[in-house]
Amino acid sequence: MNRRQLLKTGVAGAALLGVARLAYGPLQPDPLYPASSGASFQVLDAQSRTALAAIARVMLKGALPSVPAEYAVALEEVVLGCDKAIASLPGTVQQEVRDLLAILNGRLSRRWLVGVTRDWSSASDEDIAHFLTRWRYSSLSLMRSGYQALHQIIFAAWYGNPRSWVGIGYQGPPPFMKDYWHA
Repeated sequence: MNRRQLLKTGVAGAALLGVARLAYGPLQPDPLYPASSGASFQVLDAQSRTALAAIARVMLKGALPSVPAEYAVALEEVVLGCDKAIASLPGTVQQEVRDLLAILNGRLSRRWLVGVTRDWSSASDEDIAHFLTRWRYSSLSLMRSGYQALHQIIFAAWYGNPRSWVGIGYQGPPPFMKDYWHA
């Protein structure tokens, strides 16, 4: 390689990096899901909470309360329930869920692999629903598994919450089980 080829390669590389930077988007941090000061999370970081809140609002559309104040409380309870559900999983499974959330939170992977171009807090319900549908019916088993993990965690967090029982007509566990649950 001579000097001229080296300079051309350097200029081409710099141009490629510039185009990649433009595709990446702005460098301002993504807005994060605001958790109340009383919420204590064991596993989820702020970015993961933001992604799960956005996905949960789409997956649970129609199941969450319609009153704005109750909706916000219920959504926070779902995110907190997701944290508890993930924390109760074996360590290797927890790591797999963390890896899934890292893919969802990475700007490039969110844009190119997930298909959501905006940050989670400003992504439209249609964009998130499209991502969920693509992953649910993907020909790649890894994406289907990712969808199933999100579905099971979010639904376990919501339907394990007594707030959801009214909407489905569940009266709660039988009285003889009350002491069993707190054992």
